[in-house]
Amino acid sequence: MKDPVSLHEFSSKHHPKLKWVVYWPSGEPRRPRKSRRFATKSEAQAFQDHKKIQVTNEGRKAAAMRDSVFDDAVWASEKLSTYGVTLRSVVDDFIARNESALNSARIDEGLYDFLEMKERAGKSGRYMSDLRARGKRFAGDFPDRVFAEISVTDANEWLARLNVASVTRNNYRRTLAVLFAWANKSGFCSINPFQAAERASEASGRVPIFTPAELRIVFDSAPRELIPFLAIGAFAGLRSEEIRKLQWEDIDFKKRRIDVNADVSKTATNRYVPLRSPLFEWLHPVAKSSGSVVPLNLLDRLKRFRKALASKDAAIPVEWKHNGLRHSFASYALAESDNAPQVALWLGHASPRVIFEHYRERVEPDDASAWFSCGPDVSEIIEFNAA
Repeated sequence: MKDPVSLHEFSSKHHPKLKWVVYWPSGEPRRPRKSRRFATKSEAQAFQDHKKIQVTNEGRKAAAMRDSVFDDAVWASEKLSTYGVTLRSVVDDFIARNESALNSARIDEGLYDFLEMKERAGKSGRYMSDLRARGKRFAGDFPDRVFAEISVTDANEWLARLNVASVTRNNYRRTLAVLFAWANKSGFCSINPFQAAERASEASGRVPIFTPAELRIVFDSAPRELIPFLAIGAFAGLRSEEIRKLQWEDIDFKKRRIDVNADVSKTATNRYVPLRSPLFEWLHPVAKSSGSVVPLNLLDRLKRFRKALASKDAAIPVEWKHNGLRHSFASYALAESDNAPQVALWLGHASPRVIFEHYRERVEPDDASAWFSCGPDVSEIIEFNAA
């Protein structure tokens, strides 16, 4: 039998002083033999004797192992051969995942650090609210779990259990991908399961909008304190959350524009939206020198108003459309201007893609003219001034 620890003469022009080399088996299966070079034969022989004792002891240790261990190894190797992987690769993967889990952090604890980091970065309140709500929902469904334990399968199954619309599901997927990207950079996980999770198909359909006639009924039925909110949504297309944050100082009646500042905008960028004639006419009679444009209890007032508007007791019931004022503005503004990039800028979109998908050729120019003619009549202006 070949000696597992062997001594050979060695010659190299790069290492002329080294004359002898000792070879011995690697401790890992199917790995190249290890070697060490020496200047004198006596040094090499002393090291060879030491290695022979070490290899012999390791062999006795292996021989003392129970037959069941070898049986398990043979069984595992046979099973894994069907999948084209080795027992060694599976063990390496298992060790790597478990070491990753040991160095990981609990999801609920890591979430607080993640949110604190985003707040220090100056992210908008709306953005932080989304991160906080969606992150807490996920963490609540995986108590005592660490980031490294979440697989792509876990992510896909959790998203499916949400039982929400495709757009909402994709919003959750995107938010949690941001969380796990942070966890990955922090060394808490080796993969981003939500980045790899399947994205739900979003049907590209037409969004609901109001007709000019319905808008007139909305204004005729609205209480005075809701007029600014309704008018800005209908004639400037601001998001509801943006209008809630808007201050009277942000509305420039001389330059006839609304300054949507970064701390108000959902996208944390500045933009200007023109103060069109109907919007000017609705806002000017009720404008204040400073303060919030909308009342503090806006949501409750809107809820009551929408319910009354759609009630059977209303003279002409109008069903409220979700984000209907913003969608309507986009549709009528595009029909009027035929300038998708400009409308995208007014709405705060990064590109006109969404404009083309949802609003193009939705209404006729005559409809747009009717929409942007929905200003207050003289009696309404007198009523505002009297109030």
